[in-house]
Amino acid sequence: MRWAGVLLGVFFLVEVAFAQKIIPDTSSFQQPADSLVTVGTITLEGNKVTKDRIIYREIEFKPGDVLPAKTLDSLITKSRQNLMNRSLFNFVDFTKTPHNGTCNITVSVTERWYIWPIPIINFADRNFNVWWETKDFNRMNYGIDLRIENFRGRMEELNFYLQGGYDKTFAVKWTIPYLTKKQFLGIGFFGGIQLNREVAYVTENDDLLYYKSEDGFAKVTGFGQVDITLRPKYNYLHTLSLGYDHYRFEDTLLVLNPDFADQTLYNILFFKYLYKQDFRDYKPYPLVGYYFDVGFVKYGLGMIPDQVNAFVADFVFDQYVQIHKRWYFAYNFTASFANHELPYFLQNGFGYHGLEIRGYEYNIVNGKDFGLFKSNFKFEIIPRTVKRFKFIRTDKFAKIFYALYANVFFDMGYANDPRYYETNELANQLLWGTGVGIDFITYYDLVFRFEYSFNKQGKHGFFINLVAPI
Repeated sequence: MRWAGVLLGVFFLVEVAFAQKIIPDTSSFQQPADSLVTVGTITLEGNKVTKDRIIYREIEFKPGDVLPAKTLDSLITKSRQNLMNRSLFNFVDFTKTPHNGTCNITVSVTERWYIWPIPIINFADRNFNVWWETKDFNRMNYGIDLRIENFRGRMEELNFYLQGGYDKTFAVKWTIPYLTKKQFLGIGFFGGIQLNREVAYVTENDDLLYYKSEDGFAKVTGFGQVDITLRPKYNYLHTLSLGYDHYRFEDTLLVLNPDFADQTLYNILFFKYLYKQDFRDYKPYPLVGYYFDVGFVKYGLGMIPDQVNAFVADFVFDQYVQIHKRWYFAYNFTASFANHELPYFLQNGFGYHGLEIRGYEYNIVNGKDFGLFKSNFKFEIIPRTVKRFKFIRTDKFAKIFYALYANVFFDMGYANDPRYYETNELANQLLWGTGVGIDFITYYDLVFRFEYSFNKQGKHGFFINLVAPI
């Protein structure tokens, strides 16, 4: 988390009652919707770091295009969404100016702060709500997460992750979205090592049981991955990944749960493919549009003595609808299917990687296959609002936006667990959770969710999360 942004975000939440200025329509030049407009020059302002070609790549029209005025306005809206969803800018504004029978376009951007030496202070638990049950500070991790965003002004991301404390992680990631002048092909590299003193070895009573190594690390993981990305159009992305994972476990884990793994050493070569369509208006907290992805992972390619040979397919679909003025609705479908059962240390389900039924944040529901439906009905209490703090000199932090939403939600899901269902009540049954919440969003992709939920088993509680629910 970007701590500077978080602190400002909390301050803005206190200040929301003093909202003064709604983001205006930035198209200053109006023409009849059916008249034809010739696009003149496209001028960029404010991009001191970002290369011009990165911005031009996201603009869905070019000089010389002859378009109906209504179509141009629509393309301006879509181009602004494209630029905002690249997470390079806090603000993007388009201005139209008539000149000698053409319409000149000025694109003004407010760049973000791109270098973040983020302190790591977290806990060896699945999420904050789980850690809060014990408040065990001995399970603390600390270190530095150095993120260089928009590296070299080319939308690249360079990340060095150094974590010590209870668990240790050393990793580096470099993402290069565009390798060629046509900005179609990209590449990424990711690798590192992770050392865990404590490892979940089985699921019982819908929770994880852990084994703690007394004199070393219960699990050592080395990993490396290369990604090739293809972006033929603005809203479409193909990703092909080739990776290698090496695992070493203490033999006690295999004694505690023979299904945890077949042996103490694992070498897994895998191939992934992911296809995305992303038409959301604002990726960190969408209100209008849709998102779709489908992908698969093939564990074991026959090139090395693989200990795992399985195929897993995943599917995600989100849709966001404006019902009327300040009323919105969103829903999500997620599904996963595997042709073989995976070893326990590779299993997935509800409660892993942010995949959850609200109301079951404290639980784990393993699943060889699973399906999930999530829905949100929300009201915009405070629309997207701009505020400027004069005592801060740089627009990277002084000019901010925020919005506040109240919502009612309903989620349900089913996980097929043929192995551990006898000792876990929530497996192999339809689960549901519902509740109410408040969402606060602000710049730097920050989302604060405060929710009170109830589930099928009659349990209820208050939860805090830092990402959009759908």
